[in-house]
Amino acid sequence: MVVVTGNGELWACDNNRNGQLGTTGFDLAKLASGGGCVGGSPVRMAACGEKITTIVTKEGSVWPFGKGGDGALGLNDIVNRRVPTQVEAHHFGHAKIVSAAAGSHHSAAATEHGGLYT
Repeated sequence: MVVVTGNGELWACDNNRNGQLGTTGFDLAKLASGGGCVGGSPVRMAACGEKITTIVTKEGSVWPFGKGGDGALGLNDIVNRRVPTQVEAHHFGHAKIVSAAAGSHHSAAATEHGGLYT
């Protein structure tokens, strides 16, 4: 589970077996404190699946982490990530990402112009 609070804190809790908490621990974790910045931009939203978590910033960048098998994180590899890792903007045609979804073996991102990337 991930929660973005009204003051911009980003919290996650789960079993973290695949790094989906964005930390090395296995308990409740604060990923972004007051202001909720990831990569220098405030957090717009976060989505979590069984093995993947994805953060979208207000700037429009997307930061997945968790199980990377079969390229599920969109980072062009199969590496599990225990910290949020930015998907480079050129993968989305430099479009601003406004929403994301995450599942057990996939993630998706939607652009401000209605594009969908999986």
